[in-house]
Amino acid sequence: MKRTHRILCVDDEDFNLDLLEALLRPHGYETLTALNGREALAVLAEKPVDLVLLDINMPVMNGHEVCKKIKSDPQLAHIPVIMITSLDSKENKMKGMEAGAEEFLSKPFDQAELLLRIGNILRSADYENAFDYLILALARAAEANDIDTGNHILRVGEYAALLARELGQSEKFVEQIRTQATLHDVGKVHIPSQILKKPGRLTEEEMDEMRQHTSFGAMIIGDHPHLEFGRRIALCHHERWDGTGYPKGLKGEEIPLEARIVSICDCYDALRNSRVYKPNYDHDGALGIITKGDDRMKPEHFDPQVLAAFLKLAPVFDELYIRMKDGEKT
Repeated sequence: MKRTHRILCVDDEDFNLDLLEALLRPHGYETLTALNGREALAVLAEKPVDLVLLDINMPVMNGHEVCKKIKSDPQLAHIPVIMITSLDSKENKMKGMEAGAEEFLSKPFDQAELLLRIGNILRSADYENAFDYLILALARAAEANDIDTGNHILRVGEYAALLARELGQSEKFVEQIRTQATLHDVGKVHIPSQILKKPGRLTEEEMDEMRQHTSFGAMIIGDHPHLEFGRRIALCHHERWDGTGYPKGLKGEEIPLEARIVSICDCYDALRNSRVYKPNYDHDGALGIITKGDDRMKPEHFDPQVLAAFLKLAPVFDELYIRMKDGEKT
């Protein structure tokens, strides 16, 4: 059965809210209403919403401020926003787009056009949600061949999103890396379980076989343009800034930024997790190895800018690891 989409209508005029409800409900949409930005954010904190129709000129908090709040919140940023306003100027429209709005309509709006835009945005959002679900399902399927890593792939995605935002990347980049970083080890599905689960260190021959998981991952993900991020991450997340990584020995900025970000996130989480072949470290222990090095890992393996951002966010990484360690969601 088709799921009913829920739309939050935000306007300081009761008449406009009544008009939107009268338009949307006969077309199968569930509506929620708010008379100002503060009310809107309170509704979003309590109930799942698929789309926001947002007036700009409101008391308490204007539409631009509300939109910025929505798009800067990791729990809400995926919700599309259509701004509807009588302030029909290029400058006002630019402010709306800068705040992160997906669409912008002027009052009085054409009802057929509004319904068309709502339908197009929601179909696109449904497609993206299904696509993200399939990405996670693929990542989970590959993880089943590995040792019990708990929420490792989800944590790596969340760490990577935090770092990407700290490094000033766009929200599109942040969301892509959050989702597609989960594919970093998908190539391990081709690695024999006796290697993945072997207690103790691998032989050089076994290490050579293990290193192939990066190329296998790129092969599995393929060349679909929507998965290009994940393909580069899977292939390059074991490359090192100093050129000593694999599979191609890339150096410095030859390594894609998304792979440089995932590399340090993957290393941190691997250090925190106990494995059959190694003990787990607490946060300070993991931090010490990343910053000072050991017989396997050196600080020069990481992009210096990414490492600096990681160190700045290190307490947040620790909190996130603890929160997600036993399967809790962020």
